[in-house]
Amino acid sequence: MSGARRVSQAVVAVAILLAGTVLILKWRSSATFFDPPVLLSHFPVEDAAVFSADVAKLRAAGLLPAASQTPEPEYRQFVDDTGFDYKRDLDLVAASFSNSGTYFIARGRFDFQKLEAYAKRQGGNCYQRLCRMQGSRPDRRISFLPLRGDTLAVAVSTDDLAAAKLENTGPKVTAKLPTEPVWLSVPGTFLRSRDLLPLSVRVTLSGITTAERVVFTLNQSGQGIELRMSATCQSPDEARVLSSQLRSSTSQLKEALAKSSTPVEELVRAVANGSFDQKEKLVAGKWPVPGSLLKSLTAGI
Repeated sequence: MSGARRVSQAVVAVAILLAGTVLILKWRSSATFFDPPVLLSHFPVEDAAVFSADVAKLRAAGLLPAASQTPEPEYRQFVDDTGFDYKRDLDLVAASFSNSGTYFIARGRFDFQKLEAYAKRQGGNCYQRLCRMQGSRPDRRISFLPLRGDTLAVAVSTDDLAAAKLENTGPKVTAKLPTEPVWLSVPGTFLRSRDLLPLSVRVTLSGITTAERVVFTLNQSGQGIELRMSATCQSPDEARVLSSQLRSSTSQLKEALAKSSTPVEELVRAVANGSFDQKEKLVAGKWPVPGSLLKSLTAGI
């Protein structure tokens, strides 16, 4: 074998090795990007309620309305303009609700050209992939940009460039995160500093605003779904107060309910069927919810 041929084969081998290394690195990057601690590290570091939903799992479980179901006219127009229908195209969404704004990272199938055109038709503008437009109020500015080919970052804030913050990562989240397909984690400071809860709820369940953290999870159970709550209180006494308030509220709802088939009253009835347990500083609750209720609540959107 000539020296030139051996050199050529060595170059090809090195090229194959480099190409394989690049593919492995890209695969690892894709796999780790959506690892929950990594994904959540994109959000601003501040006290915030954090939400996560594996929409693909909900769709596979038949817990979302069919994509062919007739939507409300406004939503149908949005789908026509952007080519995006969450029932069909959204696979995963994570969100952070904080004092500085509301931030979303969504994975799915997006037509970024149509999204840019939609923003411009709404009076917004786009520059270097970042689009911004006016929200429903003067102090609500919407901005969005693609983070990857299948991932969109969205922000609603007074800062019309806020979505750009989601391009970077901060410290990796080290707290234990729920493994259920849908969950919401709310720190006590958030409950106490914002009007997140209606006044009637704050009065009836005053104990929940003293909790250090409240976590809600949603998972499939039998023919329906099960909503669970875990509230970590500051002391066993406060946990007993919250547990007592929850049981009392449940009893009052059961007494007040009449038979009805409207989605809102079905939801109230599901809440009334909750059960609770208290151990030391932890209060746990669970509510069985029929799968048909989730479909009825999301019908038309």
